[in-house]
Amino acid sequence: MKHNQNLTGREVARHIREDLLGFDLQPADADATVQARELAARLIGPEIVSAEALRRVQDQAKAALFVAYEGDELTGVLAFVLLSRAGLEAVLRGAFNASSPSPAHVANPEEIVCGFYGWGVAATTKPTAKRVIEAAHAMGGHSVAHIPYFARPTTEAGHRLMRERMNFVDLPGSDGIVWAPPSIMQVEAA
Repeated sequence: MKHNQNLTGREVARHIREDLLGFDLQPADADATVQARELAARLIGPEIVSAEALRRVQDQAKAALFVAYEGDELTGVLAFVLLSRAGLEAVLRGAFNASSPSPAHVANPEEIVCGFYGWGVAATTKPTAKRVIEAAHAMGGHSVAHIPYFARPTTEAGHRLMRERMNFVDLPGSDGIVWAPPSIMQVEAA
């Protein structure tokens, strides 16, 4: 993948799908979306994004929800939002609604992706958890390395993962959002 900051949603989505297939994560279809939301709600809490909002963002961005299976059982979820310029600005202002992102905040396939918002990671088994976390980490070092990465951890395990293993820091002025700058810029600055 070329390292520039002008990749469209279509290009970033393609790179994400390629990266995540290497970890045996696949885009969620309509049935898997409902199951993934139920799994995540059980593990994270019921106040997470709705299945309808997950599907809407998945349909708009072409990459937002990926699932992992062990045999026929859905055991893992990785969900995120590719942010448009307006979405990035909303995150920075504290106006991004993670429960139901505005369509204007989600990068369309032809728009430049300006940021990445991690919606959530959930898994029911240790092997799947390891695979999903490694996939998210790999994606941050490749598919979305050229853009800032944001998340709002809601569990203690999420806080530890984001801060200790993935080196995220608190976003100044936010109420619980953590972030990591584009990793390409970190590498180039070194």
